[in-house]
Amino acid sequence: MTEPDYDYLVIGAGPAGLQLGFFLRNANRNYLILERGERPGHFFEIYPRHRMLISINKVYTGYEDAETNLRWDWNSLLSDRDDAMTFKHYSREYFPQADDLVRYLGDYAKRYELNLRCRTQVTRVSKEDGRFRVLDADGNEYRSRVVVMATGMSEPHIPEIPGLEHAESYGEMSTNAEDFYGQRVLILGKGNSALETANHLI
Repeated sequence: MTEPDYDYLVIGAGPAGLQLGFFLRNANRNYLILERGERPGHFFEIYPRHRMLISINKVYTGYEDAETNLRWDWNSLLSDRDDAMTFKHYSREYFPQADDLVRYLGDYAKRYELNLRCRTQVTRVSKEDGRFRVLDADGNEYRSRVVVMATGMSEPHIPEIPGLEHAESYGEMSTNAEDFYGQRVLILGKGNSALETANHLI
């Protein structure tokens, strides 16, 4: 089935895809967001595995200015000063839970009536005659002038270190801290996954 042509196709309905959708909607652009998961923010239903975000959510900053408060709000999407859609209404924890972010992203997409299609896995992107041709797993075809990949990281980064196959990967390690009692644990890396894992083990 061939879909109508779009000016913009956004692949991925995480924070980046939804934020772009908001601005495209406000600019009256012809756009569609495609998401392979059941709902917006599907990535955050799986990761972080210990379910605690390390993006801060400082609700009480001592300032009244909304613009200033955004310096300590790393989870809210921009929304024309719509205070109802700031993340503080979803969690007051400094390091909030991932499930709260999933709920927030779903509500954001609904509130602004973003043109979003879930359960749609893109399998191929090509370009013909100056326009992009996008195919999904169900055989649907989309055409657009611009394609924006807003999928984030979809594959784990595995460094080429001899013997690394003997270590546990972040995606497979136990999330039960009791499984590590009495052990000395070495964490390789200093990104979000490493910091999240260290905090969980502490």
